[in-house]
Amino acid sequence: MAYLWYQRIVVQLSSACTPGTGNFVVTTANGTSNGIPFTVRSSGAIYCISNTGNDSNSGKFPSSCWATPKNAFSHMSAGDTAYWEGGVIVTTGGGFGGLDWGLGGTAGNPVAMVSYPGATPQPGVQCSSSSCSNGIAIRCSVGFPSTCSYYTLAGMFIQGYGQALMTQYPSANHQRYVGNSWTCAGPPGAVGCVSMSENTFVKFYGNEIANIVSLGTTGKQYHAFYLTTDSNHQEVGWNSIHNNHSCRAMQVHSSPNNLTSGYNQYDISIHDNLIHDDPCDGMNLATVDPSQGKVEVYNNLIYHVGLGPDPLDGEASYSCIRVAQYTNNGAPGTGTVEVYNNTLADCGSHIGTFGLAGAFDFSPGTVGVNIRNNIIYQNSGEFFNDSGSLPSGFPLTGSNNIWFGGSQVIPTWSTNNITADPLFANRSINDFHLQSGSPAIGAAPIVNSSNAYKNYPPWQGGIAVDRDGLIRPSPSSIGAYEFTGGTPPQRPNPPTNLKVTVQ
Repeated sequence: MAYLWYQRIVVQLSSACTPGTGNFVVTTANGTSNGIPFTVRSSGAIYCISNTGNDSNSGKFPSSCWATPKNAFSHMSAGDTAYWEGGVIVTTGGGFGGLDWGLGGTAGNPVAMVSYPGATPQPGVQCSSSSCSNGIAIRCSVGFPSTCSYYTLAGMFIQGYGQALMTQYPSANHQRYVGNSWTCAGPPGAVGCVSMSENTFVKFYGNEIANIVSLGTTGKQYHAFYLTTDSNHQEVGWNSIHNNHSCRAMQVHSSPNNLTSGYNQYDISIHDNLIHDDPCDGMNLATVDPSQGKVEVYNNLIYHVGLGPDPLDGEASYSCIRVAQYTNNGAPGTGTVEVYNNTLADCGSHIGTFGLAGAFDFSPGTVGVNIRNNIIYQNSGEFFNDSGSLPSGFPLTGSNNIWFGGSQVIPTWSTNNITADPLFANRSINDFHLQSGSPAIGAAPIVNSSNAYKNYPPWQGGIAVDRDGLIRPSPSSIGAYEFTGGTPPQRPNPPTNLKVTVQ
């Protein structure tokens, strides 16, 4: 989410701060904010990597930078941060990728590799030939540190041939990827441009995956973003996945690597993402088990996907959201996938012959699906689900959805339906905010992530917000956006009498 200058406060701490934990509190004439917790650690250093640096330097920011990230890995420890300055580009040097990750932190002392604010050209890894398949390879326990957990990668441009990010093995957990740009050449293969295998507690925030270039030359098992083998406790939010020629934009599928892996996935939250212009599904939840931990999809804007053509190895599925009900190891999943407050448009124009096109695509199985508070806006010739039919033998429910356009009668499994035009602000330029008078405004009860499963807490807490971060009133609006009303606000003057207190 992008904030304007008057919507954010930046606080810079002095180097003289005493180590400890406290809260930031903002006070204005209108009152005092809630506290935002922070910690000043007693350990950790700030380093830098620069094209004018030297690996024999101390690495200390800002005047004694190293020259290479590989050297930084050999010197950094838990609690450290390294800034990559503008123009630092890694192209070769790793055994499994352009850059072999070799660093981990701890829960109290994570590590970070971060693009320096405003750095140009954007630093990162460019590994775009078949001789250098992966951009960044994170393969802990295979010739690297025993753990690659508790780290952040932020603000980078990462290019790979087959994979821009390949992270694998259970010792790579508690990872954060924030504000990076990813792209790939996209050759056929059962991988993704961004692939995560056997990883848990990952936060993938505000990234862009775009311009995967293999138009007509990739297979149906190659995707833009791929959560695969036993990857659980995942939060995927505020990302933009668009204009790709992979198959699916987002795939959740647990593939067995051996007899003791490939179990159904759980505790996955996919929210506030923008997905558009993709040949196959916008997202496919293939191997999930919500009974072990919630699986939810909310506040996403997905449009102009399921475009075709068929991949090289045959027909796929072409929907905005698919729940495929696969199980590769262990018992089939149970529980209910929650899909709410999404805006879906122009889904599945490539119909195919398998009956797997539309806004939704469902397969029979033991996992239920609950579809609530969504806007579905289809063009003529497009379907609401499953190319106009519906498989039987699984629990499917829904309510308070808007179904408009398309070439299919309104699904009977959804109640309290609205069939009027949702009145988007400007459909021709893909502005899916609501106009005044939209039937979506105030037409639905609030749904939020308040249902924890197996003691795994909800991501969103008790406050429901829309894709713009606006608090949803009660009753709320259908779809990804609340209606703000009126004319756009004027930019305010810089605040006065503003006080930030460190408590």
